[in-house]
Amino acid sequence: MGRTGLAFLLLCSPLLSAWGQSVEELRSLHAGLATCEGDACRVLSDSLAAALEAHLLEEGAWDRPSGTAGFMATVESADGRLKVMTWNWPHEDRTSSYGGLVAFRDHADAGMDFTRLHDASSADRPDENRILKPEDWCGALYYGMVPDAVDPDVWLLLGWDDADAQVTRKIIEPLQMRAKGPRFGAGVLQSPRGLRRRHVLEYADAVQASLRHQPEARGKQGHPERILFDHLAPREPHLTGITAYYGPDMTFDAYVPGKKGAPWVLQEEVDAIQPLQEDRPFNDPRPRNGRRNRR
Repeated sequence: MGRTGLAFLLLCSPLLSAWGQSVEELRSLHAGLATCEGDACRVLSDSLAAALEAHLLEEGAWDRPSGTAGFMATVESADGRLKVMTWNWPHEDRTSSYGGLVAFRDHADAGMDFTRLHDASSADRPDENRILKPEDWCGALYYGMVPDAVDPDVWLLLGWDDADAQVTRKIIEPLQMRAKGPRFGAGVLQSPRGLRRRHVLEYADAVQASLRHQPEARGKQGHPERILFDHLAPREPHLTGITAYYGPDMTFDAYVPGKKGAPWVLQEEVDAIQPLQEDRPFNDPRPRNGRRNRR
């Protein structure tokens, strides 16, 4: 190694060491959410959000690959402007509470804006027609982020919610960054039943359902860019409307970008190869409560 390279390493070593220490602090706080109880969990969640903000403000941290991706649900926009980190803590009744942080930097010379997310979800299915503020957020862990084809300030988040002992949910959540901060529920999803502000898949806890983004593919089995997901149906016709008995019926639906600036359009029964399972970096309530940990 030449003198220049050695000098660079010596100069950077303290910064890299401090960055590594802050990542380990985040890892420790996140791990604590798996075993905390009562009000201590909310305090720990607030501490994690504060530590994340401090971590991202460290010199060079924003432009590095995320140090939290290995243990926390972390998604980042391809243009480097947006980061969303979410986490959960399980309860004895087989539900979870959620916390999150939206970090936004509009351009390289801009300051960072941080918005903490406060879980206001309930056992009820999230309303697909409401615009939600950060304090009204329906909690989820986001594992995917898709830029809108038209509005550069809108991203479609793909999320997972361990709703309760009966059902699980996956969610397409359009996030719009405004001058006053983030808003959930941008009206960019068009279905035969009208415009949706989010799309919720709710199905039996004992089964698995897929929701993932697929880039455009060319060739014999080609398809446009799309957000692909399992079509859900009841186990028996008389169970229609009771989502605790719903599961994939071996067909797939998808949202594809609309033409000439139109919203994403729902297409039903599209051709698809069975998608791979997503990685899910969450604190799972199943082992704690005797439920099988499904991957």
